[in-house]
Amino acid sequence: MGQVQPTQNDLMGRVIRFVASEVEEAYVAGGRVREVLLGKTGKDVDLVVAADAIRLARRLADRTGGAFYVLDEETDAARIVYRKPCELIVDVARMRGPDLVADLRGRDFTINAMAIDLRHYFEAEPPIVDPCGGQGDLLARLLRATGSDAFRADPVRLLRAVRFVSTLGLDIEPQTESWIRRDAHLITQPSAERIRQELALIMEAQGAADHLRRMDGLGLLQHVLPEVAALKGVAQSPPHIHDVYEHTLQTIAGAERLSAFPDAELGPHEQEFLSGFAADLGAHFGQVLCEQRTRATLFKFAAMLHDVGKPKSHSQDDDGRIRAFGHERLGVEMAEHVLTRLRFSAQEIRLLGTIVRHHMRPGWLLKQSPVTNRAVYRFFRDTGDAGIDVVMLALADQRATRGETLTTKHWRDYLHLAELLLESYFHKPTEAVDPPRLVSGDDVLSLLGIPPGRQVGELLEAVREAQAEGLLRSREEALDFLRRQSTPGNETT
Repeated sequence: MGQVQPTQNDLMGRVIRFVASEVEEAYVAGGRVREVLLGKTGKDVDLVVAADAIRLARRLADRTGGAFYVLDEETDAARIVYRKPCELIVDVARMRGPDLVADLRGRDFTINAMAIDLRHYFEAEPPIVDPCGGQGDLLARLLRATGSDAFRADPVRLLRAVRFVSTLGLDIEPQTESWIRRDAHLITQPSAERIRQELALIMEAQGAADHLRRMDGLGLLQHVLPEVAALKGVAQSPPHIHDVYEHTLQTIAGAERLSAFPDAELGPHEQEFLSGFAADLGAHFGQVLCEQRTRATLFKFAAMLHDVGKPKSHSQDDDGRIRAFGHERLGVEMAEHVLTRLRFSAQEIRLLGTIVRHHMRPGWLLKQSPVTNRAVYRFFRDTGDAGIDVVMLALADQRATRGETLTTKHWRDYLHLAELLLESYFHKPTEAVDPPRLVSGDDVLSLLGIPPGRQVGELLEAVREAQAEGLLRSREEALDFLRRQSTPGNETT
C-alpha cells in the first residue's frame, strides 16, 4: 500500500494543538464555525486569541511549515498559508474588544459571529459561543447583520451580504436589507482590491446574473458597476427582444451555462455540435489566471461587459431602427477602464479586452459562409486562446438576443460555426490556427535582399495565410512563393 497522505484534519490538529499549548484562551471563529454547523470544510480558518497574535502566528508557521504574512500590525493580525500537505489558510487575530463576546458582536453577520473553544473543536458536537443567535439564523436560512452599524463599520460588508446570499442560498432579513439600502452609497469607500475580491466571488457563484440583479435591487450596482447600471432602458431593435441591460443578464446566464464543461447542461443541438469538445472546454475554462480566479469566472465578466459600449454608441435611423455602430471598439475602452478601476491584473484586462473587441467576429464570419481556412487563421491570429471565449460568448449572445424567437436553422448555423472553430483550435491546430513556420525573417532578407522592416513581417504573414489555405506545404514551396510575391504587381497581404 502507498503512504496515506495527511488530511486537512491532520493539519488542523497540528495547528490547534500548538496554539492550545501556547495560550490559555483561543477560539476558532467566523466562517469556519458556520461550515462546521453546515457539515462543510473550507480552506480558511480564523483563530482568535487574547493578545500577541502576530508573535503567536510566526511561531505557529515556524513549527508547522506554513508561509507567514503580517496582515495588520495595528490590529495585530497575521496569516499562515499552507500548500502542502494540503491547502489551508489560517488567520490569527487579537480579539477586537475586551473579550470574545465583544469581538463576535462586532462582526458582520450573525452566522459569522460564532466561536468554538480550541479545546472542544474536534468534539462531535462542540459547544458554540453564539451571542447573536447565528445558529438560529443559519437554520432559518437568514442573513442578519449583527447591528445597525455593521455596514458603516466596514462598507465592503454590503457586497459580502450579496456574496453570502449567492454562495449559501440565504435570504436577507428585512431589517438588514433596509440597512443595506440605507448605506449602499458607502460601497465606494473600501479599497478597489477588496471590492474586486467580493465581486469576483459573486460572479464565480452559480446564478451570477441573479446576483447582479440583486445588487441592483439593493442599490449597489450603480455604485460598484455604474457602466452596467447604465445599460438599463437602452432599447434595441429586432432581432433583439430585450433592452441592453436585460440582454446582458441573459448573456451572463448563458455564458455561465456554456462554460460549465464538462458538466454543462446542453440542449439537443448543442449536444450534437459541442459534446466532442467537453474535455477541451473544461480544461480551458478551468484555468486559474490570477488570485484563484478561473477563466470561467472571467468569462462571465466578459459577458457582463461585452455590450457596455452600446449606450454611448446608440443612434436611431430615420426609419426608427436603433443602431450601435462601433460599440465593440468603444466597449473595449470602457471594459478596460472598469477592470483597471477594480485593480484586475494586466493579464486579465488583456484577455477581457480581446473578448469584448472581437465578440462580433463570429457573426461576421457566418455571413462569409463557407468559412475558409484563411478566415479561421486570421480569427485566431487576432484573438489567440481568447478566440475560444469569443466563440462561446457568441453562442450565449445569440440566445440572449433572440430568446424564444431563435429559429432552429439560425441556432444550428451558429453551432456549426462554433464546431468548425473549436475543431480547428483543439484538434487540428497545425492546419489553420498555427501552421508550422516554413521560413524565417532571415530567409526573407537573404532571399529577396530587402532591408529589415514592415515588409518582412507582411511577407511572413502572407506565407502563413497561404499555408492555412493549403497552398504551401514545404519550405521549397514557401521560398518559391516568396520569390513570386517579390515580383512587381504581386501583393503580400
